[in-house]
Order: sequence, then structure tokens, then C-alpha cells
Amino acid sequence: MEIPIVQLKIVLRILEHKGIISCLVGETALNYYNVPRVIHVFEICVSKHCVEKAQSLLCSTGLFELEELLDFDLYNEYKKGFPRLRSTGWTSPPCYIVLFSGEHFHMEPLSKTVVIQKSPTANSAYENSKQILDLVGVNDVRCLPMPRLSPLLQGLAQRYLDASDAVAMIAAEQLVDGMDVDECWAKKNLADARADVQDLITRLISGKYSRLDDFSENTVTCFLADEREAERVKNIPGYQ
Repeated sequence: MEIPIVQLKIVLRILEHKGIISCLVGETALNYYNVPRVIHVFEICVSKHCVEKAQSLLCSTGLFELEELLDFDLYNEYKKGFPRLRSTGWTSPPCYIVLFSGEHFHMEPLSKTVVIQKSPTANSAYENSKQILDLVGVNDVRCLPMPRLSPLLQGLAQRYLDASDAVAMIAAEQLVDGMDVDECWAKKNLADARADVQDLITRLISGKYSRLDDFSENTVTCFLADEREAERVKNIPGYQ
């Protein structure tokens, strides 16, 4: 499956042109960190005071229109209260976008959350997950404002603890498995997190091996086949 990368890049460029900092979350960010997810909608965070501005800006181009989500359940309840946009007739099939505040995922300020992408050199250890490269090309990945792993994982864990958001809990668990997050990483990157957030992530780390499928040949986590692959994903920009 290919995601409508052209539509996404247009959205990001429009926001950037007006000085609105954005950061991808949801399925796209999970794919970036080696979690296999089908992308149904682009979830984009902007600063709290920019949500309405971003919505108005995108709709004013005529390329997008507001399309409210009316039916909510366990899996999309976290989207309630945030604008959902649908691309107009210029593209088919349509592209869907939900605009969140960075505060909703505890990732403010966004300027300190987004990965600073650098062009790889001949000697660099730059890597991308197979999951994201199945969706977009290497050059396109570097154009996408992805969150660093630490604030993304912390934000999901805190959202679960504060709002009992089961979707956030599932995503946090999958991030631990997709990146083989261990206690050493947690000690280095979560020192400033709330104690209950640290405890939750530590429990997720402890449960990695229990989530291995008995019928899978994976030896590291349910998303990582072997130690070589586990070391490779640690070179994804944003891991540290």
C-alpha cells in the first residue's frame, strides 16, 4: 500500500509556509518507529493555539473541507473535539487528516519534539524502518516532521494514565516492541518523566518477551526478528 504522500506534503508545506510547526503522530509515526500499521488517516499535531488556525488555513485553500466524525467508539474516542478534514475532489481516493493539539499527546513544545532530519552521508549510520519504507521513499521520509521516540512514548503513556485511553496504551506497547526499548534506554531518556509514566513503560519493557508469538521465528520482540535488526533500528533518527 502507498500512502498519499503528495497530499500529505502539500498539507505540511501549507502549514510551514504560515509558520505553523507540525508533527506527525498516530499510524504514520508508529510506522516510522517500526510498528506495522495500516495508515487510514494522517494525524498531525500543532500547538494548542494553532489548531483552529490550521483548520481554517487548510480549508481556505479549497483543497480540504471539514468532515465531522459522528460515530465514536473505543478506538476513535481520542479524536473527539478535534477537526477532521477530508480532501476535496482534486484527489481520489480522498485523504483524511485529524488536527490535534500537541498538548493532547503531552508533546509541547513541538519545536523540541520534532526530529531534526539530516541527509545521510557515506559514513553515516542513518536508517529507516522497513515499515515506513514500504510506504514512502527515503527522501520523502526526511521531509516528514516525525516526533522523537522519547516524547512520543512518554506522551502516549501519560495519556493512558490520565485519560484511560486504551489506544494510547496499545501504541505505547507497540513502540516498545518495535524499537526494542530497554531499561538502559529508559533510564537515559525518561529521567524527567513522571514516576507513574516511568513505571508504566518499565512494565511494558518487562513484558516484551511475553508478547513474542510462539509460532513466529522472531527472537527479540514480536516486531524484530533478530539482534541484527534490533541494532539497526536504533539508528533511526529520533531514537536517542
